[in-house]
Amino acid sequence: PNSNNVRQRKIFHDIYRPEYANQSILSWKRVAESWYRKIAPAESADRIQTNGTQDVEVASEMEEISVENQARLESIHNSHERNGTRVIERSSEMEEENSDDSVLLKSILSTHEVFTLKKNCNINTAQQLLAADGKDIIRCLAGIVGVNFCGRNGNEVECIVEGMLYSWMLRAQEAVQVDESSTETLSSAPPAGVISTRPESRPALQTQLSYFDLQFIRSQHISSDEQLANSDHLLLAHRYIAYLGKMSKQTFLAGALEVTNMWRQGARLVLGLSSGEDICDSLSQNSRLGKDSGQYELMNTVPNLCRTEADEENNGLPRRTIFTYDRSNYVLYEFTVSVKNSMCSPDAGNGAFLTYKGAKVLRASSMWKKKDPRDIPTMSQTRKPLEAIFSTSGATVTLKGNNIHGDRRHYGPDNDDSVGLYREFTLDDFIDAEDNITFSSKHLGCALIELESRYAPLLPADRKTDLLLSVKDFIFSHEPSSWRFDVTEELNGHPQVVDFTDDTTGAPHDVAKSHMSMYVNEVGHNMELVENVTACMPSSRAVAYYIHIDKPMAKGETVELLVNYKEHYEQMRERRGYGKANLLDGVKSDAHDITRVQRNLNDRFLVEASILKFTEDEIRQVMDFFKTRVYDGVKAATSTFATSCKEDDSNLLRQCIARRRMHWLSKILRNRFHELLGRGGSSSLPLPDGSDSEECIFHRGMLVFVHGWPKNQPRPAFTGLATIKSISKDKHNRNVFEVSLSDGKYVESVPEAVVTTPTHDDFKDVPKRTYSNWMKWNKQQDLPRMRLKMLKGFDTFQWDPSFVWDISAGLATGSSSETQTNIFQSLRWELVEELLFLLTKNKRLSHPFDEKIWCPLSVSLLTKCLHLIADFLLMGRDQQILCKTFMGLARDAANTMKNIINESVNASTNQDLSRFGSLAFVEKSNEQEGAHVLIVEAVNINKLTVEEYLNDPQPLDLDWYLIHQVILAVHPLASLIDWGPSSDTGNPLYSIERLCEDVGLGDTSYLNFYTSKVQEWRPLVCK
Repeated sequence: PNSNNVRQRKIFHDIYRPEYANQSILSWKRVAESWYRKIAPAESADRIQTNGTQDVEVASEMEEISVENQARLESIHNSHERNGTRVIERSSEMEEENSDDSVLLKSILSTHEVFTLKKNCNINTAQQLLAADGKDIIRCLAGIVGVNFCGRNGNEVECIVEGMLYSWMLRAQEAVQVDESSTETLSSAPPAGVISTRPESRPALQTQLSYFDLQFIRSQHISSDEQLANSDHLLLAHRYIAYLGKMSKQTFLAGALEVTNMWRQGARLVLGLSSGEDICDSLSQNSRLGKDSGQYELMNTVPNLCRTEADEENNGLPRRTIFTYDRSNYVLYEFTVSVKNSMCSPDAGNGAFLTYKGAKVLRASSMWKKKDPRDIPTMSQTRKPLEAIFSTSGATVTLKGNNIHGDRRHYGPDNDDSVGLYREFTLDDFIDAEDNITFSSKHLGCALIELESRYAPLLPADRKTDLLLSVKDFIFSHEPSSWRFDVTEELNGHPQVVDFTDDTTGAPHDVAKSHMSMYVNEVGHNMELVENVTACMPSSRAVAYYIHIDKPMAKGETVELLVNYKEHYEQMRERRGYGKANLLDGVKSDAHDITRVQRNLNDRFLVEASILKFTEDEIRQVMDFFKTRVYDGVKAATSTFATSCKEDDSNLLRQCIARRRMHWLSKILRNRFHELLGRGGSSSLPLPDGSDSEECIFHRGMLVFVHGWPKNQPRPAFTGLATIKSISKDKHNRNVFEVSLSDGKYVESVPEAVVTTPTHDDFKDVPKRTYSNWMKWNKQQDLPRMRLKMLKGFDTFQWDPSFVWDISAGLATGSSSETQTNIFQSLRWELVEELLFLLTKNKRLSHPFDEKIWCPLSVSLLTKCLHLIADFLLMGRDQQILCKTFMGLARDAANTMKNIINESVNASTNQDLSRFGSLAFVEKSNEQEGAHVLIVEAVNINKLTVEEYLNDPQPLDLDWYLIHQVILAVHPLASLIDWGPSSDTGNPLYSIERLCEDVGLGDTSYLNFYTSKVQEWRPLVCK
C-alpha cells in the first residue's frame, strides 16, 4: 500500500501498455489494502489517512487514461464480438438476476474494467463474475489484450489477464462476502475462497456434446457431469431457446426439451445411472440424404494437414487423414479414413471407414491471432484461382506466382500446418479438447467434409466422350459403368463423362487405387445402411465426394462411408443382385449364366442399333480408341496367359472377353462403314497405295507451289502459290503446266519437277479464304487414304483363336488351371451370346431361355446344343462327330419327354413333382409369382397347373412337346452351320427330316408347314 505508484507505473509502462499497467497496479493496491485491514486495522486507518490523497490522484489519473483509450478499445471489442469470440453468453433469464441485492461491478471496479467485462463477457454484477468460468474469461480477454501486445509471448499475455481477473474476483468476493452456501444458481457455486494464485481450471465434461451445446452449458455455470445430470431440463430448454434466438436460430419447446433431455441422459450414462438405451432411442437418424444434400455448406478442409499415404500394415492400401476447420468457433476436427472389409454384404469387398479422432480447440494464448474478415480491406479479385479453360481441347491454364494477389499482406505464411481463413494459425495453436466434443454435419459451425479434392478425373485419359465410354463399357462387361459420372462440360463438342478405369482392363487403375474415393460403397435399397456421402461437382469437369454425418460421432467412433447412386444405377444393381427386381421379384444376378446371357443379348441389340446411327467420324473415333488405347494392352495380356496364368485374375477374364467383343464390334462397324460409303456414292473402295503410281498426282484447278520458275530468263523467277490451268506433255512425254498467279498473270511451261503440293507454312501470307478452301480440298484428297486406313483397321481386331488352343489342350488332358477353365467357360458363353444374337436377329429362334415359352427340359437342351457349337467354333471338331453328338442330345431330350408323359398316364397318385416340373412353363398372372402350367391339349389351349395335374392326371400332348420344345429348339441351331455332305454316303450330314426321325415324331403335318418356312435359311457362321 505504501509503494511508489508513479515509479511502478513508469516501469510497467515500459513493459506493457499504460491502460493495463494502471489497471493492474490499482487492482493490486486495493487487494493489498483489503489484506492490510484484516491483519492490522489500526495501522490501516492511519495509512489511509496519510495516503488518501494519493489514492484519489492515482484513481483520477487511471480514469483519464481509460477514457482516452476507450474509443480505440471499443472498436477492438466490437470486432471480436462480431467474430463470435464472446465466450460467455447470458440468456434473458440470467440477466434478470441483476436485482437490487446484486452488487454492481461499477461500485467496485473502474469504468474501463466494467466496460471490458460487460462488452466481452456480458458480466454486470459481482455475483456473475464469481459464478463465471475463469478459464473462458481468460481465453476471451487474452485475445483482446493480445492485440496490443503483438510483440509479446502468448504466455506473458495470458499471465497479465490472469492477474487482472484474479484481482477482480478478490474484490468482487470481498464486496459480496461470498461463501459456499450464499450463491444459488442452476449448478453448484464456485469455491468460497481463492486459495491458488491462479483461477481454478474447469473440470472436463465427459458427456457427449457438440461444441456449440458445450458453450451454452458452460454459460449456464454447469461445469461437471453431475451438475448436468441433476439439472432442470425444462429450465435449460427455455434458456436454450433464448440462446439460439441470439444466434438467429429458431426452435420450438418440444425440440429444445428433446435436446436437453438427451444431454441429461448422456450425463447419467457417463455417471453409470442409465443403460444408454434411452439415448439411442432418442437419437433419430435418416438413412438417406435429401435431394438437396449437394447444396449443403462445405466445411473448410485444411489441405496442408490432409494427406493420403499407403498403409504398410494394411497391404499398402491407402489411409487418409482429414483436418476440417470450424471457422466460427475456431475448432479443428480430425478424422482418419481407412480401408477394411465392407459391412454392406459378404461379397462387397473393401470399404472406406471414417474414424473421428477428436476435436482441437484454440489455445487461450493464441486468441490474439484471430482476424475478422470485416476488419480487413476488400480481398483482391485475384484471390480466386486464375484459370482459363479451353472448350475445344479441354486444357486448363492456371496463373501462378508470388505476390500476384493485392491482399497478400493480410494473409499469414503458407506453411505446411497453416490453419484459418487467413492462415493466421498453425497446428501448434490448437490443443486437444478436454471435453467429449462430438461431430455432426448438423451441428452449428459444422457441415459437409471433403473426402478428397476429386473423385475423378485423376488422369487425362479419365475424360472421355459418352460415346467412347459406352463402347468401352460394353467390351469390358459393364465394369467401367460402375465408376462413371456424367459432368456438365462437353468434350470436343460431345457429352463428357469421367471415370478412373484403365483402358486395357476396365478396372480402376493404380492411381485410383491409391485414392480413397473408389473404396466408398453404395447403399442400394437396404434401408438399414446409412447414406453419409454425397457426390457433387466442384467444377464443370470433375466430381468429388463429400461426407455428411447425421448422427453425432463421439471420439474414437467409426462408421462406413456409403453413397447412393440413385435410380440411374439400378441396372448395375440388378446385375450384382441387390436391385429392386432382385429383392422383390426374385430376378437373378449375373452370377446366373442364363440370366446374364438374356441381359447381354438385349444389350447387343442396343449396341447394334446405336452403331447403325454412327457417322463416319464417330466410327473413326471408336476405331482410333481401340487401336491406340485398348487393343495393344488387351492383346499383350491375353496372348501369354495360357502358360503364365496360375492364379485367379478377374482382369484377365474380362480382357479375354473384351478381345472377342472387339472382334464382334468391328464386324458391325465395318457393315455400317460400307453402308455410309454406299450412300455417299463411294461404294467402290479406294485402291491401295502405289497401285496407280504412274498416274499424275496433279490436276486442273489444283493449288500448287512453284519453286523458282522460269530459270535463266530475263524475267524474274516466280516462287509461290499458283493454280494449274492446264496440263500438257513436253517432247520427252513429261508433264508441264500452265499456272495462273493471284494477280491474274500466267506462267507457261512449268515442269513438274519444280511443282510441289503446298504445306501449311506456304499459306502464311495469303487470304484466309484461300487457306480455308485449300483445307477443304486437302481433306477431300486425304479422304480415300483415311478410308483405306479405316478398312485395314477393321482387320486388326479379327479373332485369333490360337491363344485358346493351349487351354483346349489343358482341358483335354485335365492339366488346366482354375483360371484357364473359367476363361474358357466365359468365352464359351460369349459365343453363345453371339449365336443367339444371330438367331434372334434373323427370326429363327424366338425369345431364347424365356420360361414362358421354353420348359426347363428344353432350356437345358438349348444350352447343351449352344455349348456344343461354341466348342466347335473355339477348338474345332470333326463335323461328323459334331452332328452325331448334336442329334444324340435331341434324341435324349425327346426320350426323357416320352418317359415323363407315359409315366403320367400309367402312374398312380404318388408322382415326382420335379419330373413334371421339367415340362412346365411359367405363366404370368396378376399375382407376384407365376403359375407353372403343363400343356394337356394344344389345339384347345388346355393348360393345367402342376398341382392340379398331380391331383387329376391327364395325358399330355406329346407331339406338341416334341415339335415346340425339341424340333423348334434344335433345328434353328443346326441351321447356323454349313454341314456339308457325309464322307461315307454323300448325303447331307444333317436335315430336318432326319432330326424328326431321330426324335420319333410321327405327326408330320406341322413339320411340312415348318419346312416350307425354313427352307430359305442359310448358314450364318463358319468355322
